[in-house]
Amino acid sequence: MRSPIGRFFARFVLPRWGQALGLLGAMIASTVVTFPIPLLVRQIIDGAIPRGRLDELAWIGGGVVALVALEAFFSYARDYLTVVAGEAVLLDVQETLLGHVLALPHAFLQERQVGYLMARIRSDPAVAKNFFFVALSLFSNALFLLVGAGLLLYLDWRLALLALSVLPVLALASKRLNTRMGVLAQAMQEGDAQVSQELGEGLNATLTARLLDLRTWIVERVSAAMVFLQGANVRTNTLGAMAGGVLTFITGVGPMLLVILGAYQVMRGQITLGTVIAFMSLLTYLYGPTQSIIITRLSLQRAKVAAERVFELLDEAPEPDEGTPLSVSAGHVEVRRVSFAYPNGKVALRDTSLRVEPGEWVALVGHTGSGKSTQLSLLVRLFPIPDGTIFIDGQDVGRASLASLRREVLLVTQDVFLFSGTVLENIRLVNPRVMDEEAVTVAEALGADAFIRELPEGYQTVVGERGAKLSGGQRQMIALTRAVLRRPKVLLLDEATSALDSETESMVLRRVRALLPTTTVILAAHRLSTVCAADRIVVLEEGKVVQQGRHEDLIAKSGEYQAIFAEQLVGAEDGDRA
Repeated sequence: MRSPIGRFFARFVLPRWGQALGLLGAMIASTVVTFPIPLLVRQIIDGAIPRGRLDELAWIGGGVVALVALEAFFSYARDYLTVVAGEAVLLDVQETLLGHVLALPHAFLQERQVGYLMARIRSDPAVAKNFFFVALSLFSNALFLLVGAGLLLYLDWRLALLALSVLPVLALASKRLNTRMGVLAQAMQEGDAQVSQELGEGLNATLTARLLDLRTWIVERVSAAMVFLQGANVRTNTLGAMAGGVLTFITGVGPMLLVILGAYQVMRGQITLGTVIAFMSLLTYLYGPTQSIIITRLSLQRAKVAAERVFELLDEAPEPDEGTPLSVSAGHVEVRRVSFAYPNGKVALRDTSLRVEPGEWVALVGHTGSGKSTQLSLLVRLFPIPDGTIFIDGQDVGRASLASLRREVLLVTQDVFLFSGTVLENIRLVNPRVMDEEAVTVAEALGADAFIRELPEGYQTVVGERGAKLSGGQRQMIALTRAVLRRPKVLLLDEATSALDSETESMVLRRVRALLPTTTVILAAHRLSTVCAADRIVVLEEGKVVQQGRHEDLIAKSGEYQAIFAEQLVGAEDGDRA
């Protein structure tokens, strides 16, 4: 299996080979044009000055100016392409990660917090993108190191061998630093994700924090994550500073020794002063690339860890979307001997069977944990169906493509999510091609128009993050409005009217039935006022269907439904006395 760096290069860098070649060319050119400058300086000292040749001095000086101008141009091109290519890679990685995460199974997303995933999508790619520049920098610096060593050997092989003798020491130090940097880089990336997770959770819980006086507790949790990240950052920067100190010492002492040895050779007439000066100038092409390679390899460790974390997410298997397109005309639903248990081992459904006729309204009733929501979740395949089969119009839901299934079957949950746009934008999300007038007409028919018109900007009112500016009942009304606008063949309502009062709920459900006369509706509810709107009631107990029938028939029989009804009556009476 290829390394994360190799996979990252093949997936995100190689498709931009044109930009990569351009950047590499600019890197090489910005340094190559400076190679002749030390040799020209030697020519001035050893040739033009002793001979008093002003013309030679002039053209050499002009050549140096031209080379410096070219260096400035190619340096600009290098920096520009670094930014452009790096940001392009970053955008590509983040878009790829976001699209992949949104396609991951529902169970995976339930186990991860939003803030943690946000950091994985934003922070890891931001570090991994440096690989684009780092990889090219390593290549170009290695090339410069070879050329620089060759030029030094050309000028004086004895001085060159002394200069090259420090490279093995630097290589050994680099290897030890890289191993340590890999561990610290992992801690930094994970620490950053944990801070985002705790911070996101804390900011999303501001109301709960106020009501339960949890501000200090939240600050302590976030601070603990920040302290961990701070420690990782300090250790990483300390290691980088240590590496810089070692490099500064070695590359500072080395040239000083070479100056002494070079001066000794000049005094003995073994080499010229110009050669020594040129040699010292060319040392930057030996020690400069060496320092860059060591520092770059440290950066490469962070990029490697970030790339590993990127592919950790990308290697998670998405929801399988292959399958036969589902075409629903009537809306007949059949659940045949379905059993299901959650990953934690909790059994939710036990050999459950159910038939719903086209256009029929069926209510699922039962105590909390009886399997109502699980049944609805399996109808849209939020979880794989491990045992049994679900059919819609005779077609196996387990073999249908998810896209076609969720176009025909719509689940509306109790916890409504609204995006931070306008009311109208949130209604039209299910079908952007719908005209504004049609969306308003449906809202009027359902009864949502009344409260929408009272908002500050009506349908153009911005609802805030997650619809925070609206009440729970208002959010549910908007969710039902967009569900009707979608016109599904099968509509699943999971406590979708729980925030409405009984009178409003009854009115809304009657209007939904009138607006979707042929749609099959399966609703899960605790309130008996909700289930009375159904044609048939199915009672679940511990994941099994134990009773079916109409309210009048079931209430007259001894059983689970009668017990639930009695509990609600007692609760209502206690509430009245209170």
